[in-house]
Amino acid sequence: MSETNSDAPRHRRARNSLTVESILGAAESVAAAGFEALTIRAVATELQSSPMALYRYFSTKDELVDALLNRVLDRFERPSETDSWIADLGTFARRHRELLTSHPWAIAPLIANPYPGPSVLPIGEAALRILHRAGISGDSAVATFSGIVALNYGWASFVVARETGSGDQPAESTLPGTPTEYALTVEVAEAMSRYGSDEHYERVLSQLLTGIRASSLM
Repeated sequence: MSETNSDAPRHRRARNSLTVESILGAAESVAAAGFEALTIRAVATELQSSPMALYRYFSTKDELVDALLNRVLDRFERPSETDSWIADLGTFARRHRELLTSHPWAIAPLIANPYPGPSVLPIGEAALRILHRAGISGDSAVATFSGIVALNYGWASFVVARETGSGDQPAESTLPGTPTEYALTVEVAEAMSRYGSDEHYERVLSQLLTGIRASSLM
């Protein structure tokens, strides 16, 4: 009787060939295809290893997720200091948003767990340093930093929803009632097609920065 594919021995990766980086790299590949599918077993399959081999490095899925999110945050590129603190704050906001939009699978987990590890600290420190140069400190600095972060998480979430087809705006023909009931909505129908766009982000960020600069002068 000839040997079938199911009878063929499966190749297993040598246990001592695993590293934290190789595990996190595989975990990111799995997460990028759908974060809900991220499990120890799925990562082990990606690595052609056994789940038990991974448990030597991460005892739970939560530990693996924290390490993965910490790895993402470590990629944040802090802006170089210029002679304009408000320009630096704008650069900070854009780079933070870019970090989120380049890792769409990480947005929701980071909202749920904003402190997965020490890599979050340099991000906050960078923002606080910029605000300190403007004379904004203490509770005002925390509120300002939180506002920028909230804008970016919200905006990045809009973009992800739109790109996955769950954030489309209703067409005029699908609005309930008569056009006169929603006249202003109909009026901005074309602009709504740019909902979540880079152009709109820059406009809102500019408004936010204008307000922050004004408050620093009070």
